Amino acid sequence: MRLSAKVAIALSVVVAGAATVTAVVVSERQASEQRAQFRETNLRALELLGLALAPAVAEGRHHRAQAVVDNVANYPDRYPDVRDLEVLDLRGRVVADMDPRRFGEESDAGGPPAAEATVEEGPDGELHVVVPLRLAHAVGTLRATLSEARLRGEIFVRKRDAVLFVLGTMSALGVALYALHRRVLGAPVAALARVAARIRAGEMSARAPARRGDELAELGDAFNDMASHLERYTHELEGAVRKRTAELEAANLRLKELATTDGLTKLSNRRSFEEQAIRDLSEATRSGRPVALVLCDVDRFKSYNDRYGHAFGDEVLRHVAGILRAEARSMDLVARVGGEEFAILMPDTGLDEASVAAERLREAVAKDPLGKGGERVTASFGVAATSPGRAALDALLRAADDALYASKRGGRNRVSLAPPAAPDAASDDPEATG
Repeated sequence: MRLSAKVAIALSVVVAGAATVTAVVVSERQASEQRAQFRETNLRALELLGLALAPAVAEGRHHRAQAVVDNVANYPDRYPDVRDLEVLDLRGRVVADMDPRRFGEESDAGGPPAAEATVEEGPDGELHVVVPLRLAHAVGTLRATLSEARLRGEIFVRKRDAVLFVLGTMSALGVALYALHRRVLGAPVAALARVAARIRAGEMSARAPARRGDELAELGDAFNDMASHLERYTHELEGAVRKRTAELEAANLRLKELATTDGLTKLSNRRSFEEQAIRDLSEATRSGRPVALVLCDVDRFKSYNDRYGHAFGDEVLRHVAGILRAEARSMDLVARVGGEEFAILMPDTGLDEASVAAERLREAVAKDPLGKGGERVTASFGVAATSPGRAALDALLRAADDALYASKRGGRNRVSLAPPAAPDAASDDPEATG
């Protein structure tokens, strides 16, 4: 149930309760006043009737007194509440009655004549009225029994009308309160709830509609201020997260580079080379394509360090690395795998093609002078290619390394090829690292 309905119902119940209590109190007071008026009116009517009966009773004209009583019985609209009426003489005998057969009987009331008019309520809810008959002195007594049925009916109708009026008024008031509350309080609160739901869903720009002049306006302004602060904080947090994420990505990239790149030459290091080479060899084995490996070692590298210092030795390594990277194909993997030793993995390349490529690399290294003194650097190369007995990386490395040492023994600055391997010379597992 909506808040508007709850508040309207609560207000209606409170007002209905107060109105009902008020209606009951007012109805009871009106009923009490109506009963008093009923007694007073009937008493006055009977006193007037007693004035008409007194001369007839005093003169003994009992037929005249009976005629007056018969007139009351024959015209009930004049005395609608009189159920019984009797006239007694001073000795308590009936001289006139609504039942003429009682003439001369002793009255049940008995006793001396009444001194004054009285009204008493009987156990059955009827009223017993006694009116003395007087001229210059007491001449008799008029006794009447009155029914309150008509009075109770009128009181019931009044109470019923009051209840219906209260119910109708409360129904109309409830509807009016619901509509008023929904317009004044329910609609603004519902609008705030909708805006809060939109903000919870991520729409940080949502704002409550502007109001003026009441507490809800203050609440809406405070809510909008809070939403603006939350939006600003969210944007700042998102910016900080983006900045931190970028920093972390850059750091991770840097860590990856440090883990896979040689710091001096900026080529792949041995670890990265072996991981990539194992994947390439495995794929080449499944597809049946050849792969060649070229190992390069700078000739007499120790002499550069001894003669010119380690800084010049580092420059020699960067110089050779730059030539290898520039002359290799984009698909080739160039790496520094030792102090002055480099490796070039050539996918989709046989032994003959790799030999030609290695010769081109050797010439490029030898012809390019280094430093102000024109120091020329040379390098020796060893070339091996995959074959049925040489599909694993460790076997390929051993074959290329043997060819490299053959170049060293043959006078350096040359290219040597590894001979084809026997079928059982090495393991066929391309993922073995040796």
